[in-house]
Amino acid sequence: MMALALISLCLPLMTACSAGPPRIAFAELDFALADAGSGEKLFNQSNDEAPSCAACHSITGESSGIGNSLAGIASVAGQRVGGQSAEEYLYWSILRPGRHLVAGYSNIMYARYEDGLEAADVADLIAYLMTLS
Repeated sequence: MMALALISLCLPLMTACSAGPPRIAFAELDFALADAGSGEKLFNQSNDEAPSCAACHSITGESSGIGNSLAGIASVAGQRVGGQSAEEYLYWSILRPGRHLVAGYSNIMYARYEDGLEAADVADLIAYLMTLS
């Protein structure tokens, strides 16, 4: 009986954490119009209650202690998951961070960035990350 009560209490939390497909589809991203400068600003600023990317990820090669360093990410992103381009890997890493975890890191990344971003913002962020080679 106690186990049933625990399951009924946890089920709404597990359902809330399981994410369906992103609201912004990868096909919606227009990299021809993406602005890496705007992406850099997004990377360094918080958006509403969402922390900035820079709060947890460095671009210098040294780990912040929270998230992995993104130095050189443009060079390795396309090799992390077979069949995915670097841009697609970064897309999933931003909008569904638990989908691809870097070895040694837990699934603690803020998972609601898409709530405050539009397709152009995501494309801009990816364009900026693609400059980090």
